[in-house]
Amino acid sequence: MNNSRDFKLRERIGSGSYGVVYKGIWITNKSVKVAVKCLEKGNNKDSETNILREIRNLQELKHENIVTFHGSYRQKNICLIFEYSDCGSLYDYLQKKIGKVSNIEKLHWMLQCANGMEYLHSKKTIHRDLKTQNLLLFNNYRTLKICDFGTVKQYATENTELIGTIGYMAPEVCTADGKYTEKCDVFSYGITFWEVFAEKKPFNDLQKKNMHPLAIQNKIINGARPNINDMQICKDSNLIKAIIEKCWGRDPESRPTMKGLIAFLGIDLRLYTPINFEDIEITECVCLRMVDMASAVKQIGELDF
Repeated sequence: MNNSRDFKLRERIGSGSYGVVYKGIWITNKSVKVAVKCLEKGNNKDSETNILREIRNLQELKHENIVTFHGSYRQKNICLIFEYSDCGSLYDYLQKKIGKVSNIEKLHWMLQCANGMEYLHSKKTIHRDLKTQNLLLFNNYRTLKICDFGTVKQYATENTELIGTIGYMAPEVCTADGKYTEKCDVFSYGITFWEVFAEKKPFNDLQKKNMHPLAIQNKIINGARPNINDMQICKDSNLIKAIIEKCWGRDPESRPTMKGLIAFLGIDLRLYTPINFEDIEITECVCLRMVDMASAVKQIGELDF
């Protein structure tokens, strides 16, 4: 573990059932800015054992689309140290820029998200709470990284603890014998993909009616999904809509894998890194290098992901 005296905490930037997140300074490392997540102290030895196991898992995750874990220290509670994002979350950015974000930017972010999630799944790791609030932006809003690993879990058949956010959770995890698999993350990815292009929170209309969260989740179990036609997208949008509908399908086995999604989209993410988005006007989904859109839509129903 690191030494707590190497870090100086500044303002509080977030909180939840896990604890509190602070913006901090890493004093002994060129005063670099960090995000410090101070965890709530558990009531038993098992909770601390789980945290220490989590730290070991985090140390093994190194990817360009995963927020960097710098280490941990123990003060009153255990604190986790992550790289800090000056740009904030994708959720906050979309809220500030409604109607002003290009489709190419949105596609670039979602492809980076798929890239990061495919890496997690290749490490036999499930996120369990994928959503726009847990996607951070870097490099002048061009680079996306997945964060909030308080919910990340190694694959385990006995993993039935209910974790996630209402509206993003796959229907199968809320059933009596439900358990988390990587296909639960794919469901959340589909909801998130829709949210990015619709520029609204999923099931926000039901939340405004003060519907109980569990009632909303019950609707999802019974087949309710966001309105696919709410997406603000280019005119050749059938491919994107088909992908999203595949991701949030009722049957987990029919959902694509992250690896399959990336392969189908045919994207080399490095090609998009130097783009100056402000200089580009996109009128069609040609950015995906899909020449025959009608053929692509047909293939998505036939492709073995």
